[in-house]
Amino acid sequence: MSIIDEMGTDTSADLRRTNLTRALRAVHLAGGRMSRAELARELSCSRATAAALVGDLSALGLLHELGAVATGRRGRPTPTVTPAVAAPAVVALEVGVERLRIATSTIGGTLEDLAEASLITGSAETVAALAAELLEARIATLGSRCVGVGIGVFGLVEQSNGLVLEAPNLGWRDIDLVSMLHLPSHLPVRVNNVANLVAVADSIRGVGRGCETVIYLHASIGVGGTLVRDGRPLLGRLGIAGEYGHLPLGGADLPCRCGLRGCWETEVDQFALARAAGVGTDARGAATTADEVFRAAAAGDPSAQAAVRVTAAAMGRGLAALVDVHDPDLIVLAGHAAHLHAWAGDIVEDAARSHVLTSHRERLAPIRPTPLGDGAGLLGAAEDLFSLVLSDPVTLARHASGRGDA
Repeated sequence: MSIIDEMGTDTSADLRRTNLTRALRAVHLAGGRMSRAELARELSCSRATAAALVGDLSALGLLHELGAVATGRRGRPTPTVTPAVAAPAVVALEVGVERLRIATSTIGGTLEDLAEASLITGSAETVAALAAELLEARIATLGSRCVGVGIGVFGLVEQSNGLVLEAPNLGWRDIDLVSMLHLPSHLPVRVNNVANLVAVADSIRGVGRGCETVIYLHASIGVGGTLVRDGRPLLGRLGIAGEYGHLPLGGADLPCRCGLRGCWETEVDQFALARAAGVGTDARGAATTADEVFRAAAAGDPSAQAAVRVTAAAMGRGLAALVDVHDPDLIVLAGHAAHLHAWAGDIVEDAARSHVLTSHRERLAPIRPTPLGDGAGLLGAAEDLFSLVLSDPVTLARHASGRGDA
């Protein structure tokens, strides 16, 4: 008798259901490919139990087992476990200032079929209409395989209800984006800040995995971040913690788009780099302008090189303050922050070291870019949704087979 057949409401069945969840998560976290022997070790169970779990997850249409292949190493070859060909998938959407990006992710956490669409205006109605069109087409393509939608927004998002409280560079305030997308009612939807989602993705699949305390810093048009403790982002009461860019670490005379003056991001983000280089830009052109400044610096342009140095030093000084407050094991950079570090890492780290407490100076936490690149936000949106749907493999399989829409 299979584990599924034995499932009921008693403790033994609950335990087995829990083990199905653990097995499915293990394959997902392993990137969608692991041997049955590796799975047994990960779950601290016998190979026979691992085989039973894989058998039931295969029967549910979630996993597939490939035949054992001899490796030349000692011991009997063991089958490899992968996602099923028609395994459940989630759709990830990222709402930026210049464009929308959309991708599909399946068990294993890879991004597939990445596409984007340019935004002519930032009005909520226009953005939502284009996003709804992209989502409708992607969900239709996936059919019943689609088991949820994860959305990342460059703005403040209240965790309890997904309301976009503020997205200054889009001109949004108190926008109920989900209700404007008219998604199928049976699909779970999660909305989060992109900086939070970068942290989610990297803590699972990047340099922050396994670290105890990690500061994540994401910059683009603005600066945001997240403090992660033991793999869990600390989001605060409303879910909008980590707005590091609005700490009063900048010049008091510089107005910020939030309405205050002296915010740290006014000396660090893409606008700051453009201003330091003497180049005008707006929200839609800031990313392109920043790239041009970096290229000019690489080509030897003195004003561009000076702009990179000034902006990198400002980022380092702010990181010093965060280190003094949080005492992290690691600092992970993404977006424009990672680009600044790539071009002037020595300046960033020297400035940080010069402004931290003496106790940190010789043992400054490592500063690393996320290896996930510009797809980190989309990957995090997918992982945010997977954290929900992978918790119940039986229900997940029912939805993916088209039997759970009611």
